[in-house]
Amino acid sequence: MAFQPMSSVPPPNDELAELAAVLGDDNVRMLVRTFLRDFPVSFRELSGGDRKNRHRIAHSMKSNSRLVGAHELSKRMAALEDRLSDESGADVGADDLAAISQDFKAIEPPLREFVGP
Repeated sequence: MAFQPMSSVPPPNDELAELAAVLGDDNVRMLVRTFLRDFPVSFRELSGGDRKNRHRIAHSMKSNSRLVGAHELSKRMAALEDRLSDESGADVGADDLAAISQDFKAIEPPLREFVGP
C-alpha cells in the first residue's frame, strides 16, 4: 500500500480543531475517516434488529456525531435515542431515516475535504 499524504485542509469546526490541538491533525483525520466509514453502516442497521439494538445504535451515532461537531445530526440522534428508550415511543420511521440522511449529507463534504483522499 502506497503512502498517501494527509490533507492540509484545517479542521472544519471548533470541536475538531480542539481535538486536533490535543491529538494532532493526523489522528483527528483518522477519527473522522472512521466516522465517515462507520456512520452509513450504522444508518443501515437502524432499520433492522430489535428495538434495544436500534437504541444502542442511535446512542452511538449521537455520540460520534457530537464528537465530529455535527450538532444537528447529534440532536436528531439524541431525540431518536430518547424515543427508542421508551417502549411506548415511536419506532424508527421513514421520516427519521430521510432526515438523518439529509443531515449526514450536509456535514459529509467538509469532513471529506478535511480528511483528503
